Amino acid sequence: MARHHMTADGPVPFTPEEEAAWDAEEAAYAAGAKNRFNAQAKQNREAAYKVEADPLFFKSQRGEATQVEWQAKVNEIKARFPYQE
Repeated sequence: MARHHMTADGPVPFTPEEEAAWDAEEAAYAAGAKNRFNAQAKQNREAAYKVEADPLFFKSQRGEATQVEWQAKVNEIKARFPYQE
């Protein structure tokens, strides 16, 4: 389906140059999908570490929790917010 601009006189088809530019823009956006996904996963992990894992780490430093509990929470967060390979 050809792309077009809407004008007061009705739709005007894209020129071949506009079609090529639009295709390139769509391809660039699709190529960046993995990076956007991983950036969001990183933000989610950082937030979860602050709320869930960091308190366990400090408790483990005081002897109120174990390193194993802390590492299990870190692994759970990584599993919940995986990175795409």
